[in-house]
Amino acid sequence: MTRRSSLNPSALRDLVARALAEDLGRGDVTTRALFSAAVPAKAVITAKQAGVAAGLPVAKAVFGQVDPRLRFRALVKEGARLKPGMALASIRGDGRSILAGERIALNFLQRLCGIATLTMQFVDAVK
Repeated sequence: MTRRSSLNPSALRDLVARALAEDLGRGDVTTRALFSAAVPAKAVITAKQAGVAAGLPVAKAVFGQVDPRLRFRALVKEGARLKPGMALASIRGDGRSILAGERIALNFLQRLCGIATLTMQFVDAVK
């Protein structure tokens, strides 16, 4: 059975666009100052502590809006229990684009994983 995402695609695009506009404005000044040309790169998002994976589609949307050429790959499923150091996702492409999107993507992931983890703790407590 395939689980469908309940995220409204239009609402997700708008949310991500607003977050990017707030964080980047007219561009990532720091990254532009460091790199004048494309830099091939790979990034891996890892869990710092135990918890529950949540928000991977949102992180993918962030990187996709920053640069559609970036390749985002989820390495765990939504709802997976995470151990410290476990890889959640990898991103490949221009390092400038990865840097431009990483803070926004991580903010969403940290918040959503935190909510999912707290929810899991309540569910476990009432079992």
